[in-house]
Amino acid sequence: MRRALAVLLPLAVVLALAVWRAEGPAPRDQSTPAGEFSSARASETLHALLANEGPHPIGTAANARVRDRVVERFTALGYDTRVTNQFACNAGGVCGQVQNVLARPRGATGDTVLVTAHYDSVGSGAGASDDGVGTAALLEMARAIRGERSRNPVAFLITDGEEAGLLGAEGFVADETLSRDVSAVINVEMRGTYGLSNMFETSTGNRWLIRHLAGALERPQATSFFYAIYNLLPNDTDVTIFKRAGKAAVNFAAIRGVNWYHTPYDDLAHVNPRTLQHHGDNILATVRALANADLAARSKTDATYFDVLGFRIIWWPQEWTLWLAIVSLVLLVIAARRQPPREMTFGVLTAFIAILFAAGGGIVLATVAQLRAQGISFVARPAASVAAMWLTGIAAALFAAALFRKRAQPLPMLYGLAIVWHMIGIALALALPGAAFVFIVPAVVVTICALARANETATSAIAATVAAILMFPMALMLYDALGGPLMYAVALLIGILATLVAPSFPSGRGGAGVAVLAIACAVTAMLLPAYTPDRPRRINLSHVDDRTPQWVIGSNALTPELAKAAKFTPYQDALRGNGYAAPAPRVAPRVAMTSTRDGEKLTVNVRSSRGANRLTLTLQGDVKILRVNGTAIPPRPARFRERMPKGMHLAVANGVQEMVVECTARGKVEATAGDLTFGLPPAGAALLKAREASTAIPIHDGDTTVTRMHATLP
Repeated sequence: MRRALAVLLPLAVVLALAVWRAEGPAPRDQSTPAGEFSSARASETLHALLANEGPHPIGTAANARVRDRVVERFTALGYDTRVTNQFACNAGGVCGQVQNVLARPRGATGDTVLVTAHYDSVGSGAGASDDGVGTAALLEMARAIRGERSRNPVAFLITDGEEAGLLGAEGFVADETLSRDVSAVINVEMRGTYGLSNMFETSTGNRWLIRHLAGALERPQATSFFYAIYNLLPNDTDVTIFKRAGKAAVNFAAIRGVNWYHTPYDDLAHVNPRTLQHHGDNILATVRALANADLAARSKTDATYFDVLGFRIIWWPQEWTLWLAIVSLVLLVIAARRQPPREMTFGVLTAFIAILFAAGGGIVLATVAQLRAQGISFVARPAASVAAMWLTGIAAALFAAALFRKRAQPLPMLYGLAIVWHMIGIALALALPGAAFVFIVPAVVVTICALARANETATSAIAATVAAILMFPMALMLYDALGGPLMYAVALLIGILATLVAPSFPSGRGGAGVAVLAIACAVTAMLLPAYTPDRPRRINLSHVDDRTPQWVIGSNALTPELAKAAKFTPYQDALRGNGYAAPAPRVAPRVAMTSTRDGEKLTVNVRSSRGANRLTLTLQGDVKILRVNGTAIPPRPARFRERMPKGMHLAVANGVQEMVVECTARGKVEATAGDLTFGLPPAGAALLKAREASTAIPIHDGDTTVTRMHATLP
């Protein structure tokens, strides 16, 4: 028991520190010195920017009012401020009339550090956190550095149309007169409404950036693990566009509070002052570091890096990682040569069995916990589900170690476990080098303990503590990052970590007790409501006038209250997917579409007669879209998420009343034109009331009124 306590006590301390540090820095008030960041001052700015405004997506009058307030604030601070008006397109054929705000120090020239955020919101929410927090943070930072002399000038870009498809960044990069002097970009984003300011992405060749950040950030939250995993995902922010243009870039975002993300609850009341303070501290420190750096002295390779509970960043050149693992493994084998090979083999088997048990048990209990969630990733009360995953991982490691505990001593088992940790680290160093440190660093610690001839208790305690410093903060964030269907990753991570502890327990009885607790937590999670008034479910309502006008909702959205409000029946549609539709009155004239053809050159004109916010054109056939309103569609990047079914091609224009799409086409083309405005017509009042009674709110684009027309273009 003493051995177990000696191992567990440091882990409890690390967990307490990780939870405490996850709260973020304390907000700073109005009395904060002028050269420092104050969340109170930034919050005051944010309230002024969004005063009396709800959603303000691209092309709306509310969007223009927020933009004008941003311009007024930068101008009052003495910056040379302008609005750039451009029609911009992304590689997916989504376009829009964007109005970016660009603010520069008067007379500044040369290589520039550009700090960016976006001021537009989605159609359903006010965007107070996404990305009003970023915009307000940039204004507070612009005030703090006003008049400072630095090696490189600092400019500010508040983009429009980010939510519509990164359109503001596309427009800025496409205009070389605006983007030519930009050498480094710092972006502020939100994928949630609160949490730590994570530095989750950089440009490639980031060693020089990490060197500067390691010395600048007071409370860093950054690991190359985030960077490595994010590079595998099809997710994008404005930084994607800047990286494609060859700019050095650093990206900060908070990811907690996903239940309120892109909903009406992304309002001023749900802005977190600690998140605002952390964003501001990170941005201000990064700006000052890069403003005084040699921006031409870039590196060609990446760094491996991680923060130690938010206190400091440790880093090394990434090419060292593989050799570090290999040398450590060789030294471990030498140091452990007097240990019984059979008992070390039991340690190897323990690692693999623990991984199998943790993954299998995590998947089963995650499925049980999500039974009432109806496929929704983020439930109202996830604590029981997350606890079930932690306990599943611990139980898996204890069970695996108990299978061999009577046939092996703890120390050789630990050496066998460390061999597996080394091998996983080497595999990751070859395939995903930024993530390899998670396994290599604890493995190296075991090697050092072996060379120092430390006993099993010291080896287990030291190695597990180091692993916990790396893994506990990740485990605390994984649910927010991945959602319920993938939360078994928490069980897998904790199960692997717990293998360094399990040999210190004399039997498997503890594993059985932990497993019972895990099952109890999963059942508790299943019994809890998936939605609550403060974290409601998300349901969008649409009035769609296609061949006949209908009320339309999603496939999982037919609540008893909505079923009583209209006669909904199931439908399947190639464009809309699956859902429910009910008869509705006609409320607006349909979109108009005309076309001309000259051989393989096809031009389609789409017009709205009702002041719609968005125009769409879907073409099915042997088609290639070339230009929208005279702007060429950029080439698709290597990492591209195709959103359209095979054989379908999409053009979208936001913030304009007419869209001219130029294509090449062979043979007949099936065309569907549409226009969209945000919100329902007055005839939808009963549905809005029924949704409110369903404990539900809109999300993303929110409620919409859509008209469509179809034609076969010869």
